[in-house]
Amino acid sequence: MKRAVSYMRVSTLTQIDNTSFEVQAEKIELHCKLHDIELVNVFKDEGISAKGFEARDDYNRMIDFVSDKSNEIDMILVYKADRIHRSLKNLMIMIDFLQEIEVDFISITEQFDTSTAQGLLFLQMLGSFSEFERKVIAERTKSGRLANGKNHIHPGGKPPLGYKLENKTYKVDEKEAQVIREIFRLRSKGLSLKAIGNEVGMSKQRVHYILKNQMYRGKFIYDGEVEHNNISYNVDRIVSDYIFNKVNR
Repeated sequence: MKRAVSYMRVSTLTQIDNTSFEVQAEKIELHCKLHDIELVNVFKDEGISAKGFEARDDYNRMIDFVSDKSNEIDMILVYKADRIHRSLKNLMIMIDFLQEIEVDFISITEQFDTSTAQGLLFLQMLGSFSEFERKVIAERTKSGRLANGKNHIHPGGKPPLGYKLENKTYKVDEKEAQVIREIFRLRSKGLSLKAIGNEVGMSKQRVHYILKNQMYRGKFIYDGEVEHNNISYNVDRIVSDYIFNKVNR
């Protein structure tokens, strides 16, 4: 009889869809009965993302458990591959490691098994299509942000302190703008970043970011060290050019 462990994961504490713990456990136990597999141990992480594995306690315990030869584990069972890894890269890293220690990986729903050459090939193909789909979605999202930026529309995320959104365009939030003006005023008087931060209740790193942000002088810049969008346009200013230049000399 083959010996196996199972791994289950839900991404939120209230998840009740087809990947709930109950559904995953039921399918795995049925698979074991049908294929005469002894389920030695069950590992599960709740409310944890599958993007990485550093924060998943039971995932790491499972890897340690199957790596211990004295436990004589033949395979890891999951309901779906994305329960253990969403990233193809991380999934293949894990499978390469499992092959080295002679432990197979089986996804019940997708019906592939790394103990066979066909199963491993199918897994790689499936992962490649999933990775391609994620990249297409990311490119579409990036294109949408760029289009918004070029049309002087908020590209996404939370607006900077001192601004609010009206019809997806930046407008000065007067209550928050008073804080911004106070930061520039205190800096123009020669106060240190730490002293200003203590005065307004924020870190000196955030104070430094605010003082360097050209948006407060009326120039919104949507660029990036990686993307280099080179998009900029005028918005309502909060401080004058004079005081902005004074504190940034």
